[in-house]
Amino acid sequence: MGYNLGRTGRPSILALVYSDGAAACRTISELGYRLRDTGVAVAGIVAYHATSEGTPRCDMEIEELTSRIILQLADDQTPQPTDCRVDPAAMQDAAALISAAFQKCPELLIVNKFGRLEADGGGLADVITEAVDLGIPVMVGVPERHVARWREFTNGLAEEAMIDSPRVQQWLARRGLVPQRVRAGTETVLNSAA
Repeated sequence: MGYNLGRTGRPSILALVYSDGAAACRTISELGYRLRDTGVAVAGIVAYHATSEGTPRCDMEIEELTSRIILQLADDQTPQPTDCRVDPAAMQDAAALISAAFQKCPELLIVNKFGRLEADGGGLADVITEAVDLGIPVMVGVPERHVARWREFTNGLAEEAMIDSPRVQQWLARRGLVPQRVRAGTETVLNSAA
């Protein structure tokens, strides 16, 4: 990842490790929205859940938290709904939105998933690195199957916690990112993924 440790010290990164992708998606989205709605300046992407019933499985919508722009990440050229692929151009659009959000000095970057694209050095890998270089705390959902690649990507410098662990809230609280009035609500959301 190439951190400039002389300038920023140890980076502030937390991997939210999970095995159940659907539960993690809900938990990370709820956490991102709760933080934003209580005044935390948060950038990044979370799954957008305003899809109607009957929507194909490949309807992967995300919302960039600062701009509130919703993007469709699925590659429309995929022949079957069960063969979902992320559209690299849409991921570049998401990366550009996040990078633009850094101009507003966010207090936190949330990335819902460190997926195959990021594990291969693409996707949102560059914005994660950019956030670290800017000294912005970073929280990333990491599927268990990508933990080894994540550790390689972060040079082993990231903290890790299971997504339903109280350590997640403790990490946020140490950075002043969980306002008192939402701590109970966040605990509820985090524990609901268990």
